[in-house]
Amino acid sequence: MMSDLQPLGSRAAPVCFYGDDFTGAAGNLLEFHRRGLRGIMFVETPGAQRFSEAFSQFDVVGIAGIARALPPHKMAAEIEPAFRLFSAAGARIAQYKICATFDSSPQQGSFGTVLELAERCFGAQNVPIVAAHPDFGRYTAFGNHFAPYRGEVYRLDRHPSMSAHPATPMREADLRVHLAQQTKRLIGLCDFPSLRSASVAELVKRLNARDVSGTVFDAMEADDLRKIADAVWQASASRTVFTLASHGFAAGLAAHLRGAAQNAPVPAPQRAVDSIVALSGSCTPHTAAQIAHAQDHGWRAIRVSLEELASKSEDAIADVLATGICEALEREQSIVVYTAAGPDDATIAAGRDVCDRMQAESSAVIGGVYGAVLRRVAARRQLPRFIVAGGDTSSQTMRRLGIDALSVDAVNPASQDAFMRIHAAGGALDGAQVLLKAGQNGADDHFVQAREGRAWH
Repeated sequence: MMSDLQPLGSRAAPVCFYGDDFTGAAGNLLEFHRRGLRGIMFVETPGAQRFSEAFSQFDVVGIAGIARALPPHKMAAEIEPAFRLFSAAGARIAQYKICATFDSSPQQGSFGTVLELAERCFGAQNVPIVAAHPDFGRYTAFGNHFAPYRGEVYRLDRHPSMSAHPATPMREADLRVHLAQQTKRLIGLCDFPSLRSASVAELVKRLNARDVSGTVFDAMEADDLRKIADAVWQASASRTVFTLASHGFAAGLAAHLRGAAQNAPVPAPQRAVDSIVALSGSCTPHTAAQIAHAQDHGWRAIRVSLEELASKSEDAIADVLATGICEALEREQSIVVYTAAGPDDATIAAGRDVCDRMQAESSAVIGGVYGAVLRRVAARRQLPRFIVAGGDTSSQTMRRLGIDALSVDAVNPASQDAFMRIHAAGGALDGAQVLLKAGQNGADDHFVQAREGRAWH
């Protein structure tokens, strides 16, 4: 345990976070893990006693959530119990982990709603808003956000994937303007010239001021994130600081607390598995290319449209898919089940129309079926490793598996994602590895590499 991280009492875990989707939450936990901080991530908000036990045993405690896929009127029931736990425990830093592409809109995953809930639970404050992760290709400059796509960096409103995202399209790159569509609260900016010229003490003073409800921080390099984290850490000496931040902030905070390499876990090379199943609800071009690459390398592929998932019973579809998966795995053939081949797939709109008529979120429909499929497959054969692709899909799927928590098992330095170890005492999936693949993440051969395992250690 880290005695230097206990200035507010006997707590061993002053850092807590809620991830607004599972892939992002896993990435956040990974940033702490890489620098030697011990962490655990619950798949649902635990009871007070279970949370207290983890709070006393780990350096970082996270909760993987589904808020990114929810409309504002459903977000409070999902988020507020987690915030109340963090506040009651006296967490030094409470992070609402956002996607580094700032996925949100007034209709879905609203950050304005998050800021309102945070004020209710942690009190009025100047919330640090940190979207950038330069090591991951995400940059914020003069309040405008940028992300890569196939080797080039684009402003978010011109990004080939994010500007056309089917649920939360980015029409504006200036994060303050984007947030103004979700909240009437005044949001300030600390641009990178101001950030680099100010002392940490001056940044702390700025964070302690109440002239704005939040401040967007620029970050172009990893050193920018460490400086922001230093200021946030100092500001948290006498109060819980709530942050709206990507895993870039987690990387900066972990580096500030422990250094870039101190106490890093000893790598353990991963072995290949005979075959693997991937379940994808992602609509990104990245995932479409990964599915195509897997097919080209002998994987079986089963396409199930969102319209079909929404119009048939969950049990009926899960039975058919589980049988097909088990048949492929018996032949040691890897298999991918997917709902769309990129953002322009014509079935997406038809499926959403069906979901709208059902008054159901598409990710919940997909996640419900995928969770049922995995439970059936795990009951019939051992699953040492599997893949779930798509942030919202991963969130809904993992919550339907009857598991308790996840921890980092092995890391892929190139893609910066992890095999997560499942904790489910007495369950069929206890000890299995899962790769929660974000839609934008990984090279074309990512699924194939996950089966081989050697890139993760």
